[in-house]
Amino acid sequence: MAAEFPDLLPLFDGYSRPVQRADLARYCLLKRFGGVYTDIDTRCLAPLAPLAEDTRIILCEEPPERHHHAQRRGLPTLFFNGVMASPAGHPFWDKVIDLCVRMYPRKNGDVLETTGPLLLTAAVLQWPDQDAFRLHSSHLFAEREGTPTGNRHGHWQNTAFCEHFWNGSWFREKRPNAMRRSVTALRKLRHAMSGRKLLLSDARQRIDAPLLLRPLADGQELPETTILVPVRNGAATLQRNIEQILNLDYPKQRLHLVYGQGDSTDNTSSIIADLTARYAETFASLTSVRTDRNAPHLAHSRRWRQAYQFRRRAGLARARNDLLQQAMGLTSASSWFLWLDSDVIGLPSNLLQSLLAARSKIVTPDCVLAMDGPSYDLNAFLDVGEPNDCEYYRHLHGGILQPPPHYWVRRHLHDLRYLEQVPLNGVGGTVLLVHSDVHRSGLIFPEIPYRDLLETEGFGQLARDLGVTPVGLPQLKAIHDAS
Repeated sequence: MAAEFPDLLPLFDGYSRPVQRADLARYCLLKRFGGVYTDIDTRCLAPLAPLAEDTRIILCEEPPERHHHAQRRGLPTLFFNGVMASPAGHPFWDKVIDLCVRMYPRKNGDVLETTGPLLLTAAVLQWPDQDAFRLHSSHLFAEREGTPTGNRHGHWQNTAFCEHFWNGSWFREKRPNAMRRSVTALRKLRHAMSGRKLLLSDARQRIDAPLLLRPLADGQELPETTILVPVRNGAATLQRNIEQILNLDYPKQRLHLVYGQGDSTDNTSSIIADLTARYAETFASLTSVRTDRNAPHLAHSRRWRQAYQFRRRAGLARARNDLLQQAMGLTSASSWFLWLDSDVIGLPSNLLQSLLAARSKIVTPDCVLAMDGPSYDLNAFLDVGEPNDCEYYRHLHGGILQPPPHYWVRRHLHDLRYLEQVPLNGVGGTVLLVHSDVHRSGLIFPEIPYRDLLETEGFGQLARDLGVTPVGLPQLKAIHDAS
């Protein structure tokens, strides 16, 4: 590594787990020397000479029972990095190594994502020349000899070159003991008595399902969009916020801007009045409305405490729904609603075009405090596993789910930066594009818990359960004020 890839040596030395060094090393070996890489728990079944005669990268999938890791993240399959063949110097390995570098800040996260098969799979699917690969089912390298094989595909459909024994030493599963199970039973009982909850069956009765699930229309013209800006005590950031809106590379006469004013204690109201006077002719319309149902006022030092989250999030949901109801009456021609917090101070000029290109009815970028920093809006997340009851109920506080930031079940957008687009369970409201069909069908922000989630988190999960899966764009960044 020091001789051939000196720029990568700090990464190689900086990984805390040997398996990550082994992953990075195998990509570098194939880039430098080519040939066949095999894990140590591999047994050869046939001569490898045919692999050496090919000028393409030769990969196989992992066995089908492992594909759920990829499918949860929106990937169709999972490619195996335990045995790979490649010509020397192929530029594809630069792509894989670049993704390892990109994911290095998350080095303490999931090995599959930081250096392993998920990252490799993303690199394969993002590579522009798919003729550079020979891709096979798991029979080629990754199954035990004698395993019944279903749909074999690839150039060598009738050949298994080796088998893999899956003796990975880097993952372990912990089982709850009797004490933890007893505590969990008490927590479940307490939660069952904690108050009203929104059920999916009740939500279905209130939703216009045909409108919600109506396919997106294909159109050449950029659609009319209403930007909804909920604001309370936003005097410090409102000017920078509207400057970001003005800098969007989008026809301003196709944008409606609606401020939802909460019960501010600073001069937010006068600033909005001034902005309205200055920019009213710039947009298709610019107006403000009052939101009467607001979140409680909390000191900044207390607003993130678990004890206040139910009241705070329920209040935010009420304020959003008030703003939405009024805005739908004011801008009936809009096809989309862009939710934008007033303290967002950095937007890419192509924000709307990039969100629209995702072809989803609910889309969000990654909201950060610094361009290369971690996600700020942790309400946007993907569930990648199923916790046992002991773990799940341990994180229920005040009637809603409040896990720690590094909860193994969840992936936030900074954990998924090796991907270009991902399905989500929860969404954040910092920057959120929602098709008008979604809101006009009756799908709004839950003010009581849905699956133990409130506000934007509950909105994302409810939409997904009703058939509209939210999408996150980990490569698209919006910058939030850090003060």
